[in-house]
Amino acid sequence: MKPVVFDGCVGWLHPAEGQHGVVLCNPFGYDALCTHRGWRALAERLAAAGLPVLRFDYPGSGDSLGDEEEPGRVAAWLDSIGAAMRFLRQSAGVTRVSLCGLRLGGTLAALAAQRSGEVDALVLLSPALSGKNYLRELRAHRQSWLSTPAGMNAEPIADSAAYVEAFGFGLHGEDIAQLGSVDLRADTTAPARRVLMLAANDQSRAAALVAHYRANGVQVEQQGFDEADRFLLEALYSEEPVQAFAALTQWLAETPAPEAGAVAAVHGDACADESSTGSSTESSTLRLASEHAVERPIVFGAYFGIYCQPDVPCEGAPAVLFLNTGASHHIGDGRIFVLFARRLAAQGIASLRMDLGGLGDSTPLAQAVTLDTIYSQASCADAMAGADWLASSGHERIVTFGVCGGAFNGLHACANHPRIAGCFGVNLQKFIWDGAARTPGTAGLASNRVLRRSAMSLAKWLQVLRGESSLWRVIRGLAQRLGRSLFVRAADLLEAGLGISIAPNEAKRLLQRIDAKGAQVRLVFGEYDLGLDELKIEFGAQLRGLRRFSQVRATTLPKLDHALFTRAAREAAMTDAQQWLFECLVAAPAPHGEVPHPAPLSVAVCAAVPDGSALCAAGLDQARQ
Repeated sequence: MKPVVFDGCVGWLHPAEGQHGVVLCNPFGYDALCTHRGWRALAERLAAAGLPVLRFDYPGSGDSLGDEEEPGRVAAWLDSIGAAMRFLRQSAGVTRVSLCGLRLGGTLAALAAQRSGEVDALVLLSPALSGKNYLRELRAHRQSWLSTPAGMNAEPIADSAAYVEAFGFGLHGEDIAQLGSVDLRADTTAPARRVLMLAANDQSRAAALVAHYRANGVQVEQQGFDEADRFLLEALYSEEPVQAFAALTQWLAETPAPEAGAVAAVHGDACADESSTGSSTESSTLRLASEHAVERPIVFGAYFGIYCQPDVPCEGAPAVLFLNTGASHHIGDGRIFVLFARRLAAQGIASLRMDLGGLGDSTPLAQAVTLDTIYSQASCADAMAGADWLASSGHERIVTFGVCGGAFNGLHACANHPRIAGCFGVNLQKFIWDGAARTPGTAGLASNRVLRRSAMSLAKWLQVLRGESSLWRVIRGLAQRLGRSLFVRAADLLEAGLGISIAPNEAKRLLQRIDAKGAQVRLVFGEYDLGLDELKIEFGAQLRGLRRFSQVRATTLPKLDHALFTRAAREAAMTDAQQWLFECLVAAPAPHGEVPHPAPLSVAVCAAVPDGSALCAAGLDQARQ
């Protein structure tokens, strides 16, 4: 497979010898983030069966140009599918093109196929049959998330708002109304010669659409999609739907070529001359005009990344290395790495958003990803390989940026790589990974602050009384946290007072190594995040243990949810990181007169935490003098 760029879209071409090509149409937003690994596996499976495949990011999504807030996204997505079909014909030399779409991608594939009139076969994987129902699902997903500890600090979004969002990805303005008016039964008649429907839900509506297509002369096969629930999960837990993918691969591979005039007979006057809309030519870069920068897909060794390079570098600025959040690929939750990379490029700062080994678009693709692989020495070595690439590209200093597992790998890479001069970590959960033995409390137990808030809730106590929640599990988990904290404190006192080391504090030793090399570290947390408890276990309830590290700073940021699912959380993290970069690591102002130098951070030496403790940034006052 190889990365490609066409019409402002970034994608991957999976070559094969056949004349029948397939364009994969991504699902929307969080669904695309969750299913990226399986979607890539489908592309590889189809290519192995002799079908050239193109998978790509729609405009305003993934690595492609544009933002989700721009108007006309739905129309742009449909246009991009047509551009992808043209590009596949030109680059792979195929004579027939089929479309395969998942969830909203299936809806878009059907609409684009109807518009084109030249789609050979169409595979619909649990498509959103009604745009109105799909929007209702997005709102329900967000409302459900608000009731979890991760979302309890987020602001609700009214149904009447010109913004519909779920898990960090949104629809805006008129696009909401446009999508809400879509009904595949009303808007499509005969999108392709043959259609394969794999429906996971809304079976009656799916059956009605199948009957509608058959009445219009389309050969339709309908199958179940029982694996969908295990596929549409967080990337760490998402499972490839092997049976469904095997079935659709066989169905597409066995699709016979149409007889002469067959397509015209099905589509009639609906056929469109796609060549009249312009050609798509491959380019190795994306021009970010407003950011005065270019982006380039790169493959280095086993790794993949997107290198964002400003036209005029900011003198003295380090390059930023973005590392995967959990098992998600290199765009980050809510597309934060793309947004932040382009914001930094406008200020002259280069960056690389990379996939660690086995993740995203690195090679080979891991068959399974676990917490043990994310928090492994191999992942830290992968991060350092990204720093090596940036160093070989002329960057003297590098800073890592990561969320959760990405913060962990960035911190450890900072301790070991000579060119890494700083680390910005969001909601770091662990300093040292040792499986369950290092997990604060018990698996799935909320943070102390969340538990205190829950203790004041009558509804939570009613759940306990009904047996829906285990009070004993909470008590046991809190006791484990307290016991571990007391043990760490006792071990520190013995080592400091008597020189006896019964259990070396590995977290402190990690920060000592970073501090000794003069690297800057900034750790930010949400007020309810579980990572705060780990921080206090390692460095004390008042974080006095951090005071010995002059370059390490930690604080909480308002409205910061764990995965940065809200726009407010992403903006808070990006703004804080940008200010930290310019204050601590940039030796000269940013270029481009229209971009002001960020104001100094208005953070006290000890920033108060809402529960009464403090996050101390020792040496912060001296650093600013």
